[in-house]
Amino acid sequence: MVIYNAKINNRLCSITIKNNKIESIGENVENGDFDAQGNIVIPGLIDVHTHGIGGVDTMDCDFLSLCKLYAKNGTTSVLPTTMTLGIDELKKVCETKSDFEGANILGIHLEGPYISEKKKGAQNEKFIKNPSVEEFSEFKNVKMITVAPEKEGSVEFIKEVSKNCVVSLGHTACDYKTADKAIKCGANCVTHLFNAMPPLHHRDTSLIGAAVDNNIYAQVICDGLHICESMIKIAFKLFSSKKIVFISDSLSCASLPDGKYRSGGLDVYLKNGEARLEDGTLAGSSVCLWQCVKKAVEFGIPFETAVKCASENPAKLLGVKKGKIKSGYDADLLIIDDNYDIKNVIIGGKIFK
Repeated sequence: MVIYNAKINNRLCSITIKNNKIESIGENVENGDFDAQGNIVIPGLIDVHTHGIGGVDTMDCDFLSLCKLYAKNGTTSVLPTTMTLGIDELKKVCETKSDFEGANILGIHLEGPYISEKKKGAQNEKFIKNPSVEEFSEFKNVKMITVAPEKEGSVEFIKEVSKNCVVSLGHTACDYKTADKAIKCGANCVTHLFNAMPPLHHRDTSLIGAAVDNNIYAQVICDGLHICESMIKIAFKLFSSKKIVFISDSLSCASLPDGKYRSGGLDVYLKNGEARLEDGTLAGSSVCLWQCVKKAVEFGIPFETAVKCASENPAKLLGVKKGKIKSGYDADLLIIDDNYDIKNVIIGGKIFK
């Protein structure tokens, strides 16, 4: 397939796609298979932390619906993210068929159950436990796991699991030394930076300081609610545009009206865009990843940088050849207009409808 009249870096180009991959980007041609009509073409978005969208929760195991819903909203690859629940429920998610039309499911992100009770956020405390390599070996298709490094057995767990899986530190009350040790043992990411962790204190910079010092990746919920505009800008100064990974942390209520929903077995109340538990605890977000990119631009982050944080950076974190419009990369693309509205979604070189 040849896409023509595609605007890339303010220049009209043609994109040749073969065998689901980008074969070349060249001078614009007069005719091809698909006319982008002069609209902007960017890499498809990769969400490594999302619990659901459009009324469907990861724990529902309805990946047929999720793949279509994510793709419709511009997310072309995804790590469906679990909540802290029973082991059997988590194993069921990991073993569910996930190869459907729409967004590519690159694996599962286990957010818990190996997290801290002190920083559990909107997770169910009764299922929290200490890490176990033996138990983890029973899970299939896990690409990322969130761990609190102060939990008993976490050092050994991180050393072993990080050989084949991204270990992200989060939902933690750890200090700097504990976080630094965990990172040196193989952890390479922070789960939703600034949320569900100690703040950046001047006598103990905790996980945040250790992450900066070790130059690891940082997931950021850029919805304008979980982190304010000023802190988003601070995050870029601390981590640089190379290490920030935008995530939606969306719940099943994303893209839906105000009301009562379920997430990880808990009731969530959505009002004016804020998803909270009954006690007022802020849960995940009600937005998709593309909305986070647009919010970053609204905050003054350059458009190209915002897109990179939702495509190229998560691709590098996961070690997949996605997130760039470059020869040899997967042909996952978004076509957007000058108002940043999505016109077309292309996944594996095919127009998603």
